[in-house]
Amino acid sequence: MINKKFSFILAAGILSLAACGQEQPVAEESTEPVAEEQESTTEEETTTAEETTTEEETTTEEDTTEEDTTEEPAEETTEEGAEEEPVAENAPEAKSGTASNLLSNGETTSFVFNETGEFSIYCEPHPVMQMTVLVEEGAEAMDNIEVDIADYEFGEDTITVAPGTTIVWTNQDQVQHNVAFE
Repeated sequence: MINKKFSFILAAGILSLAACGQEQPVAEESTEPVAEEQESTTEEETTTAEETTTEEETTTEEDTTEEDTTEEPAEETTEEGAEEEPVAENAPEAKSGTASNLLSNGETTSFVFNETGEFSIYCEPHPVMQMTVLVEEGAEAMDNIEVDIADYEFGEDTITVAPGTTIVWTNQDQVQHNVAFE
């Protein structure tokens, strides 16, 4: 008798979860007692119906808790996106022999060009990818310039900037690239 009630409660709980749109694996054991329980008396069904209502209320509270926890990562993602801006502000100085870390799709790196001159840039894993940055007094002053890396190429072959300009490279390819100085 107790096993039948437990089986019915278990089956009712699984059905309640299924009705809420949550997929739960159904064990083979739980399907067999359901058939047996259909033969049970009306008195047992009434008792179990009250217990099922309590389970549904508990399930609803659990669903609310799960929704609350899924909102938090979305906020963290927003905060991470906001942290990308300061990378350009704290960019290392461009100089010969330096290189960025490898960038995955969507990642950025930046360097500030303080000294006048010509900077030859390439990608270490793909040395055929090259570009030149000319830093000249009198060039148009800009805080940041964005350059995409896509299709195994830098977005610009040659770019002229004023001293103090920061260039931010964003990898748009599915393979890793970096920014290296000769």
